[in-house]
Amino acid sequence: MLLVATMATHATRTPTARAPTTLLLRVVDSASQVPVPNAEITAHERRGLTEVQRRGLTDARGEVRVLYPEDGELQVHIRQIGFRYADRTFRRNPDSGAEEDTAVVALERLGFALPQVVVRAERNCKESVDPSSVALTSASMELLRFGAEQFENFRRTYPFDFTLEQRTTSTSFGVVRPKPRVQVDTLAALAWGDRYVPGRVVVPRGRDEYFVPLLFVSALADPAFWQLHCFVARGVESRDGRRLIRLDFSPTLDVREPDWEGSAWLDSARSVLARVDFRLTNLRNMVGPQRFDGYTVFSTPTPYIARPDSTVASWITSVPSGAFGELRRSGGTQMLLIREVMYRGRKPPDLQQ
Repeated sequence: MLLVATMATHATRTPTARAPTTLLLRVVDSASQVPVPNAEITAHERRGLTEVQRRGLTDARGEVRVLYPEDGELQVHIRQIGFRYADRTFRRNPDSGAEEDTAVVALERLGFALPQVVVRAERNCKESVDPSSVALTSASMELLRFGAEQFENFRRTYPFDFTLEQRTTSTSFGVVRPKPRVQVDTLAALAWGDRYVPGRVVVPRGRDEYFVPLLFVSALADPAFWQLHCFVARGVESRDGRRLIRLDFSPTLDVREPDWEGSAWLDSARSVLARVDFRLTNLRNMVGPQRFDGYTVFSTPTPYIARPDSTVASWITSVPSGAFGELRRSGGTQMLLIREVMYRGRKPPDLQQ
C-alpha cells in the first residue's frame, strides 16, 4: 500500500516550470528594423565583490544568446559602429514556460555615436588642438579604439587560421638583392600581431641586429599607447578613391625613446578603419635603425569589422664597419600579404553560405 500511494502521489504531481537560463537578444536598426550583425554585447555580472564582464558578437540575424547570472538580473551594454550605444537591464521571468527569454533592442543610427573621450593635454603635445576639431578628434579616437576592440573580439568569437606570405628585399652598400626572400606560413589569428610595449619599440638582438615589433591594430586600443600619444583629427580627405577621416598620432613630448607616429584613416561612410600609416620617430642614435616606416591596409570581410589585409614596411639601419668607427648602412623592404583565411568553426556574418 505504501508503494502504491507513493506512485499515485508522484503521478498526480504538477510539473514545476523551469525559469529560463538564457536570454535571446536581437539587435536591430531602429529605422529599418534590419538586423545589426557583429554588434558587441557586454554582459556585466557581480560575483561577490568582483565584477565580471562577458563579451560576444551578434550573428547575421542580429542575435546573441546570453546566460543569466544566478540572481536573474542581466545588465548589458550594446554598441556598434555608427549607432548610439545602449544600456539595458533584463530580469528573468520565473513564470515563463519557455526555455529562454527573448528581447529586441533597437539601436539608433548616428555618426560617431560613441562615448566621449578626453584628448591629451596640450602641454604634452607638439601642437595645440584647433578648438573646431576637438569634437571630431574625440569621436575619431573613440572610433579608432572601438574598431580595434571589435577586431580583438571578432578573432576570439570566430577563431581562424590564415596563410601569410612575407616578401623581403634587402640592400647592403646600396646593392639590392636580385630576388626577394619569400616565406609562407600558416598562423593562428590569436597569435597574430606584436604587442605594443613602451620603451621597447626598437629591441636590440645581438650584435648589430635590431627587432622592430610592427604597429598592430591591437595597439590602437591599448591604454598604454593612448597614454603616450597625442591625436589630432585633420578632417575629411580624399584618398584611394574614398572619403577618409585623417587622424594623426604622435608621441607626447615627454617620450624620449623611439616610438610610433603616423596617421589612421577612417572610412567616413562605413565608419571603419581603412588604413594606418606609421613611422618611427625619436631615432637619435647614430647606430641602429635610422628610418622605419610603412603602412597597413584593412579589409572588411564581415560588416563593421576591419581586419588587417596587407602591410608594407621599409627601413634603413646603420651599423659599425671597420676599425675606425666607420658606419655601414643597409636596409630593406618587407611585404606581408594575407593569402587565405580558414575559419575553424562557424563563419562570421556574410561569409555563411
